[in-house]
Amino acid sequence: MTLQQVPQEQAIRLTMPARVELLRLARMTAATVCAELGFSLQDIEDVRVAVDELAALLIEDVIDGASLDLRFDPDPDTLTVVGEVADGTGPLPEIHAVAAELLSLVVDSYELSLEDGVRRFRLVKHRGRIPA
Repeated sequence: MTLQQVPQEQAIRLTMPARVELLRLARMTAATVCAELGFSLQDIEDVRVAVDELAALLIEDVIDGASLDLRFDPDPDTLTVVGEVADGTGPLPEIHAVAAELLSLVVDSYELSLEDGVRRFRLVKHRGRIPA
């Protein structure tokens, strides 16, 4: 079974300590999922960059022992990635204007939220489409 045949309820999940030095695991997982979906090298790099930027923002100033949970929802032509940190303390850090511009160039959409102490991002990348 290829990733293109994976039912939506069988998303790829990665849970890891919310530490900057481990973000390469998130980038590697994102790249692997994109490669399995047949994304171009540029699309793979775009998703890697976006996951890195958004995950780094989520784990900024979190409490020791917090976990970063990532869910990769593959679709034949689209990848949706949702990241969460149940930090429980403090507001969601503001995204720097340069990072926001970069994200708008590499993914089709992204959003950041904070609800009930859970920091969350969601990004969507369509294969082969240049973001507007």
